[in-house]
Amino acid sequence: MSGLADVEGRVAVVTGGASGIGRGIAEALVAAGARVVIADVEPGPLEAAAAEIGALAVRTDVRLGDDVQALAERVLAEYGRVDIVVNNAGVGHLAPFDQLGLEDFRWVLDVNLWGVIHGVKTFLPLIEKTSDAGWIVNTASMAGLFNAPGMAAYAASKAAVVALTETVAQELAQARSRVGISVLVPGLVRTAIADSERNRPGGRRTAPPQLDQIPPGRTLEPAAVGRLVVDGLTRGDLYLVTHPEMLPVVHDRHARIEAAFGSAGSEKE
Repeated sequence: MSGLADVEGRVAVVTGGASGIGRGIAEALVAAGARVVIADVEPGPLEAAAAEIGALAVRTDVRLGDDVQALAERVLAEYGRVDIVVNNAGVGHLAPFDQLGLEDFRWVLDVNLWGVIHGVKTFLPLIEKTSDAGWIVNTASMAGLFNAPGMAAYAASKAAVVALTETVAQELAQARSRVGISVLVPGLVRTAIADSERNRPGGRRTAPPQLDQIPPGRTLEPAAVGRLVVDGLTRGDLYLVTHPEMLPVVHDRHARIEAAFGSAGSEKE
């Protein structure tokens, strides 16, 4: 479908909005004239960010469906509608598979995947009910399109977000919904995701060494990503890519998949 004709006057919700990419997106939406609600699990930074950018702050733990429902109810109580939702909250935990415990996988998947599922399930029907045209953006990662050693938990969560968004996009198109959806696949962005352990339930644990397996490239500022997201949803893009120079890495993975299909097709019955 075509994108939003404009953002001005729209009501937008951004999770993980107190810092990093979330804050960059929230700032870009405010600059475009939207009324913005930012949600985050850290109350201090959340309140400070909201005051600085001119947004409404609602503390939310996206792992919890009840928290996301409460966020939605607060937005409707304040504005009576919701038009744009950015499911952005995320954490990073990089380590070799044999050093990842089940609790590590649960934490990463609870935030990165279930946070998105809660956001889409809660807000999609509300956008369809209260908005003349709306949009959802789910933050994945380039790690959702390729993988590398040490990324088992993180890449699994982000690949799932890509697949979820692609599927919902097809269903919305079939239903001729007034709501569109995009997946953000950022590369390196200047954020504090490497320090995600500060928000881990039960307190910070000793983080394993961060692995330097991600292909080098530009490190973008969150504000630049925010502008890219706003531009992309007004165009109606399904994929919001921040680092086009990483295409060869993604293409290499696709080439290996295509080669496997070719090998299978060459088998004689």
